[in-house]
Amino acid sequence: MKIPFIIPKDTLNRLFLWHKPNLSQLFLIQKRTVALWLFYLGIIIVFFTSLRPWFLWPIQRYYMPMAFLPIVASMLLSLRLKAPLFNRKDYFFPLITMTLFLLVMALSSGRNINGIFMVFFSMTVYLSIFKVNIPELHKLSDILASIMACILSVSIPFFILYLIGFPLPHSRTGLGDYMFDNYLFFLIDDRFNWDIIPRFHSVFIEPAHLGMACVTLLYAQAGKWNTWRCRILFLALFMSFSLAAYVCMVAMLFSVSWMKGKAVIGKILLLGSIILTIGVGSMFYNKGDNLISNLIVSRLMLDEEGEMEGNNRTSDLFTKEYDKMISSGEVFFGKGNEELAKFGFGNSGYRVFIYCYGIVSVFCLCVMFFAVTRTSTNKRACISMLLIHALSFWAHGIPYGPYIYIPLYILLFSTVCPPTHSMNCIENESNQ
Repeated sequence: MKIPFIIPKDTLNRLFLWHKPNLSQLFLIQKRTVALWLFYLGIIIVFFTSLRPWFLWPIQRYYMPMAFLPIVASMLLSLRLKAPLFNRKDYFFPLITMTLFLLVMALSSGRNINGIFMVFFSMTVYLSIFKVNIPELHKLSDILASIMACILSVSIPFFILYLIGFPLPHSRTGLGDYMFDNYLFFLIDDRFNWDIIPRFHSVFIEPAHLGMACVTLLYAQAGKWNTWRCRILFLALFMSFSLAAYVCMVAMLFSVSWMKGKAVIGKILLLGSIILTIGVGSMFYNKGDNLISNLIVSRLMLDEEGEMEGNNRTSDLFTKEYDKMISSGEVFFGKGNEELAKFGFGNSGYRVFIYCYGIVSVFCLCVMFFAVTRTSTNKRACISMLLIHALSFWAHGIPYGPYIYIPLYILLFSTVCPPTHSMNCIENESNQ
C-alpha cells in the first residue's frame, strides 16, 4: 500500500500567503539621528561658508542665522531623548568668555544692532559645540574632513586638466576686490594667473584659506592620517603654496608626534636639513627660475629692512598708520574694520586685528582660550592647539574663523596621547 504524498497546510501557507509588511518600519527615523544630523548640518553650513566658496557667496552675510535654525531644532529635540546629545557640563566659562570676546569685537568695530544680533546667533552655534558630547565631536571631525575631501577630489583632477591645457568652459566672477576665472570646480585668481603654476584654492576664495582649513582638519584627524580623506587634504595643502599653511603644517607634524610621546628634536634637525638643501638647490636649478624658488624660497628672502619678502601681509601705508595708532589711546579698542577699506586690498595679520579691534579684544581672546583649554585634560593637545592658533593669528588675524576654530577645538579632545597616558585619554573621553 502506497502512502500518499501529503504537503502540510502550514507549508502551503508559507509558500503562497503574502504577509502585509509593516511599512512604517521602513520610514522610521530615530529622534536621535534627526537631532544629530540637524546639528551636523548647522556646523557644516558655518564651516564651509566661512571659507567663502563661490557658490555660497549669496548667503555669506546670513550663514550664522541659517545655521542657527537647525542647531536650535537639534538642541530642542535632544531634550526629549533619554540620552541627550548635548550633555556636557563644562560649557559655561568657554561660552561666557567667547560671548565677551565677540561683543567687544562688535562694539569696537562700531556695529549696529544687527551686529549684536549676529553675536547672539554665533553664540548659539558655539554653545552647541561646547555642549555636544565628545564622541559626536569626533564624528563631526570625520564628516567635515570627508566633505572637504570629496570637494577636493573633484576639484583637483579638473585643475590638473587646466594645467595641461585642456579647454574647460569658464566665466568671469568676483567678490569685492577679488576677481576670478570661474571653472565651476575651481577658481583661478587674477593675482596668480601669470604664475608658472597658478596657486590652487579649489572653489574657495584664497589659497591661504584652503591651506589653513586643510591644516586644522588634519589636526582634528590626528591618528587617522592613513585614511583617503587625509591623503587628499595633504595633497591640497601642498598645492595651495600657502607659506603660512606650510609653517603650520610643519608645526602640526612635530606637535602631533610630541602628542604621541615620540622624540622630535632629531626629526626637526633632519627636516631642517632637507628644507635647507631643497631651498639652496632651487636657487641654482635653472638659475632660480623654477616653481619652488618663485613661490616659496623667494618669499623667505629678507629685504633691505630685514623683513621677509613673503611677509607682505600689510601695505606700507597701513603699516605707517598702524605704528601711529599703537602709540595713541585708540590702541585699546581699535578704529573699527570700516577704516581698513581706505588702505586698499590685501591687508591681513595680527596688526590688522589690533588696528580694527584693539588690544582689549586681544586680552579677551586670551581669556577665552584659557577658559576653553581648561575643559580638556589632554595638555599636549592644548599646547598644540594654542601653538597653531598663535601662528594663524600672526599670519591671518582671524582666530575666531569657524574653519580655524572648530577643528582646533575638536583637537582639544584628541585621543592621541603618549603611551603612558593613553588609558587616561580613553577614560576621560568616556566620562565626558
